Amino acid sequence: MNQRSIAVLPFDNLSSDPENEYFSDGMAEEIINALSKIQSLKVIARTSSFAFKGQKIDVRIIGNKLGVSSVIEGSIRKAGSRVRIAVQLIRTDNGFHIWSETFDRTLEDIFDLQDEISLLVADRIRENFGHLEIEDSLVSSKTTNPEAYDLFLKGSHHFKRKDLADVKEALVLFTKATELDPDFHEAFAYIGETYLHHAGFNLISAKEGFQKSREYAQKALAINPKDMRAHKVMAYVHLFHDWDWGAAIDSYNQAVAAGLNNEIDFITNYYIFIQKDYDLAIAIAKENQSRDPLHIISYWWLGLCYYLSGRFEEALPAFEESLRIDPNFSEALRWKGLVLGYLGRFEEAFQTLEKAVDLTNGEGLVKLDLMTVKVLSGETEGVLEELENSHYIDPCDPAALHSLMNRPDEAIHFLKKGLEEKSSMMVSLKYWWVWDNIREDERFQEIYDQMNFQDHKAHRQHPSNQQLIIAQNSQMSEEECEHFLQSLREKMALEEVVTDTNLTLRSLAEQIELHPNKLSWLINMKLGQNFNDYINSHRLAIFKQKVTNKANSHITLLGLAYESGFTSKSVFNDFFKKSTGLTPKAWVKAHRN
Repeated sequence: MNQRSIAVLPFDNLSSDPENEYFSDGMAEEIINALSKIQSLKVIARTSSFAFKGQKIDVRIIGNKLGVSSVIEGSIRKAGSRVRIAVQLIRTDNGFHIWSETFDRTLEDIFDLQDEISLLVADRIRENFGHLEIEDSLVSSKTTNPEAYDLFLKGSHHFKRKDLADVKEALVLFTKATELDPDFHEAFAYIGETYLHHAGFNLISAKEGFQKSREYAQKALAINPKDMRAHKVMAYVHLFHDWDWGAAIDSYNQAVAAGLNNEIDFITNYYIFIQKDYDLAIAIAKENQSRDPLHIISYWWLGLCYYLSGRFEEALPAFEESLRIDPNFSEALRWKGLVLGYLGRFEEAFQTLEKAVDLTNGEGLVKLDLMTVKVLSGETEGVLEELENSHYIDPCDPAALHSLMNRPDEAIHFLKKGLEEKSSMMVSLKYWWVWDNIREDERFQEIYDQMNFQDHKAHRQHPSNQQLIIAQNSQMSEEECEHFLQSLREKMALEEVVTDTNLTLRSLAEQIELHPNKLSWLINMKLGQNFNDYINSHRLAIFKQKVTNKANSHITLLGLAYESGFTSKSVFNDFFKKSTGLTPKAWVKAHRN
């Protein structure tokens, strides 16, 4: 298990109004987003950590399921313009509380509070589990209008559900937020992404969807040129509508540089649609599973990466795992049915797709999937008849079927329409094997050339994998190390420093006039200990001196432990046994004269 790992569980809503659930969820998610900015810290994604919402499960079980060493629990009580937030950081190996605190603030201070909590949590993880590079601030203010932020949280709550009614409601709420604060760039960016979903649900045409998405993303960037979600939206517009590969790459890089490196669909789309690098897309999808192990999309997306690379045997178990989590996930059923078809397991394929038809009432692309499997099984005549009597929004859909049936004239006819109508599926001409039957046709090549595809394979490293171990900027020269190690030794020689129960890495760093990141690096890399073990080793030395002094024989072992700076019986006993191999009582018996 990665020791520097954490899951932020959904905060309990203790407000009198159950409708404030969105606020509790939003606060937990903001802390997830803030902690995700810290390199080398594994932060479980919202979907997996929120899988335990409303359940009273032992943190040790949660830690085992999510593969994390610590969890954050919390509760929120919101009343008018005031909010009380209680937060606890808990180890998952033994259930011990590492840290807890309660905060009372006004909504006007909400972003400062989110930043304060995130930094405190990150500090406690670093002190207990090893070095982390932590920025001086993790949360920036989104808006100065508390009511606009409240609407934004409500909109985000609906947006993340991704179904039709919620997407429509999210757009209304985000729009109201921008009306209250015309400088709310993040709300504008979300409006842009919401319009992409509106087009996906056929609420508006693809042309209008991309036009609106571009408009609102550009509004966000005009206010804040580093808005990561706005750059994400622009990357999609450039990729799927403009077919401007250079601009798509530029927007992608800016989104990742701004911090958007954990959205699996966005990252893998880049490596599949632009780079045609299936192996790296699959590796990223696998990496995402460790971050989001309980989410159906994690496995579905991995299956999709395998499918698009033609690795059907490996795609099948990924879709099946997604369906194990949710047997009624229609998208996983669709793609599993297609995979079974390509594997020649036609009876199973039809059964799987029929279930998808029942769940979707035959809407969407599932009927097209059925026709695809029929083509693969040799039932081409029936498929041709269905195509004659069907209406398609995207001309690339019938083009793909005709290509599979090796009917180049008909396939080219529909591809020309796709080119004219700027179908987003035209980008698949570069990578999808379904076009292989007509790829050598001169007419296909003419269409392909008009797409102006470029080879960008040289840029292969996934940005989130760069510098994952230790950032270089905290390393110091040997002279610096020796200077500050001497300062540290001098401080640790002072009993009042060691026994201060409020001592933290940050406060100690301030005392020796060194940045906390550098002190963390120094203790971990040069002394081979995390901060807490380092401090507790000095406290243990003080305890041994006190307990072997006959003048203290009237004081209990626990009393001496507290005098030495230990903050609880459990911390004292655990550290003593880990350090000496004995219980405190056994050690004292062997060493007292």
